[in-house]
Amino acid sequence: MSDPLVPNTLASALAVSHVADFYRRYPGETVTLYTRVDVLKPVSEFTLRIGLPTGLTLGDSALTSEGGSAARALSPLSNHGSVPRLLTLDGESFLMWEVRRDLTAGERYEYQLQATIAPVHEDTTLTSRAIVTAPDSTGALSTTAGEDVSIAVAAHGAYLKYLPALYTEQDEFMGRWLMLFESFWKPIDRQIDDIYYYFDPKYAPPDFLPWLASWVDLTLDEQWPEEKRRQLLLAMVMLYRRRGTRRGLQEYLEIYTGCKPQITEHGAHNFRLGKSNRLGPSVALGRQNVPHTFSVGLHLPRAENEQKRQERRRKIEAIIESEKPAHTSYTLNIEEE
Repeated sequence: MSDPLVPNTLASALAVSHVADFYRRYPGETVTLYTRVDVLKPVSEFTLRIGLPTGLTLGDSALTSEGGSAARALSPLSNHGSVPRLLTLDGESFLMWEVRRDLTAGERYEYQLQATIAPVHEDTTLTSRAIVTAPDSTGALSTTAGEDVSIAVAAHGAYLKYLPALYTEQDEFMGRWLMLFESFWKPIDRQIDDIYYYFDPKYAPPDFLPWLASWVDLTLDEQWPEEKRRQLLLAMVMLYRRRGTRRGLQEYLEIYTGCKPQITEHGAHNFRLGKSNRLGPSVALGRQNVPHTFSVGLHLPRAENEQKRQERRRKIEAIIESEKPAHTSYTLNIEEE
């Protein structure tokens, strides 16, 4: 969380972001802090300081990305101050990086450090602050910009609450021992808690989409873009209700192509009923006396090449064949824009 008294932009010249990979941890587990500094306006140099509160034991640290492009990127072992320094000030430890060169707008620096959670006797919150400073036009340090990240540390495993009070009154061993099992099972528990996402075509992992499609006896074409496959699954029940109808085919084609097709059902021009014309074997319905016909017109973006054009046409024809009534025939006209 950003400190309202310490803005996260430095005179609109620099911006700093500071996050963690986990915000709830147990003693002995690791946490990785990610810090990013964006250069919004040219500055001559800057210094980044990341606080390590008591309860975090520093592990590996690295500058994972430096500069705005490969041409400007520097080696982490260069003489530009990319190697971090560990300092202690007023009893608090800091990891400090210094970049001493002219910086241009658009450059980005990304830092990463790992730390281990130390043992605690009661639940606590560890707060790390990332602060960036840079000189102003006179060469003096201007107001700092920073952002905080907080990590909640539990002294005992959550599974302890499911045991009789006897196990919590004698010693702390049981609470620490249960943390082992909780760390193994927590990812599975999280999966179970979020299981409903796996049944939603909008959020299910891509590998689950064919399984969801099997629920409605649909075989997904893996060459379809993922977004189109999700749209098709969301509309599948509705499309089944309208299968064999003009509207159902129109909506199916619109999902795949992104364009609304024009579908025309043809009737015979010579079909007239009256005193002189009666419905019988000599009268046929359909275009040019071919019964049960329709045409599909599509205006689509120009294909990259002939192979892509033919492949797109085959997929559209496959959709029409699967959705039209079995006794009907059709013509397909695709115009490229």
